[in-house]
Amino acid sequence: MNLEEAKKEVFSILDIVRAYTKAPGKNPDWDESGHPAQGSKVLDFASHIHKDFAQKLKFARIWGKDKYDGQMVPREYVLKDGDVIELHI
Repeated sequence: MNLEEAKKEVFSILDIVRAYTKAPGKNPDWDESGHPAQGSKVLDFASHIHKDFAQKLKFARIWGKDKYDGQMVPREYVLKDGDVIELHI
């Protein structure tokens, strides 16, 4: 079995997604990923990083399969596996 397919299957069974952070103007940190539960929203992810992020979050940009690169999304956007998130406070 392909190792990448096996990883996807494990994440599916665990009911979590891989989400990566990106600082504005920088490249994503592919070595560090958050693992929110399936159905988690941008606001949930922000609060996991730091409570101030959730309170002061103005908007987020997402790079992912279902969105245009750098598309602005609301706080209620549901994260997908492999999304790269840029939080703006």
